[in-house]
Amino acid sequence: MANHAPELAAFRELAKAHDLVPVYRRLTSDTLTPVSAFYRLDSGGTACLFESVVGGERVGRYSFLAVRPYAEFAAWGTRVQLFDGDVMREESAADPLALLQAQVDRRVAVLPELPPFIGGAVGYAGYDVVRYTERLPNPPQDDRGLPDISFALYDEIVVFDHVQKTLYVIALADTSGEVDVESAYADACARVDRLAERLRLSN
Repeated sequence: MANHAPELAAFRELAKAHDLVPVYRRLTSDTLTPVSAFYRLDSGGTACLFESVVGGERVGRYSFLAVRPYAEFAAWGTRVQLFDGDVMREESAADPLALLQAQVDRRVAVLPELPPFIGGAVGYAGYDVVRYTERLPNPPQDDRGLPDISFALYDEIVVFDHVQKTLYVIALADTSGEVDVESAYADACARVDRLAERLRLSN
């Protein structure tokens, strides 16, 4: 039987003060690399794979990869698109940054044994986003049609720890509102197991 952490009793305590609680399995794999793992998980949608290289390091300690975001946020000027699963809604907002903040402003439980990034928003804010807060003259012509802001929000992630030679399969459980805590825990455990199965890891 797979060992998930934290155990249910500890999860219940964390759920009392947090909107999102990570559930994870710590696994070993001698042959799997971040690139091969990404290949096994990626289905052609929005995804990310990035490294934690800092300063003059040649190889970073962590590799982070995530696929299938639960939501996507994009803004062109004041026009905003939000994809929530398969549902897309579009609206106008004077300050799209405030709408993005509302998407990510949640209390996430921090477990000291986990890597520094366990899920959340991955994307970019373009140079002209400064115009949301500063009145600047002569905006340049938009010749590409790219979003000023584009972020994907992930609640499942795989993290390679190259120092410990292990990897973490992590799912964030939504414990906000009147959610049933045991059901939220069981759902997160199942999501972790599905990710591990797609990586073909069972230890």
